[in-house]
Amino acid sequence: MVKNNNVVGGGGATELACSIAVAEEADKIKGVEQYAVRAFADALEEIPLTLAENSGYNSIEYVSNLREEQIREANPFIGVDANL
Repeated sequence: MVKNNNVVGGGGATELACSIAVAEEADKIKGVEQYAVRAFADALEEIPLTLAENSGYNSIEYVSNLREEQIREANPFIGVDANL
């Protein structure tokens, strides 16, 4: 923190934000390569899915809502809250 005071969002927020960005780029790719890029986006989403499941949420529904909220609010720091 002394040399670099930047922070990374927890609760899978960073991985979800990256997944959203990679999926958007996948839409721009033509051909078979699009599937590989989309698979990478899906793989990034596994971290928040696992965190949500381990926190006792319906993981697919919860992460879907997080994705919508991140996009709607343009806030990449929204992640899984295990304290609810």
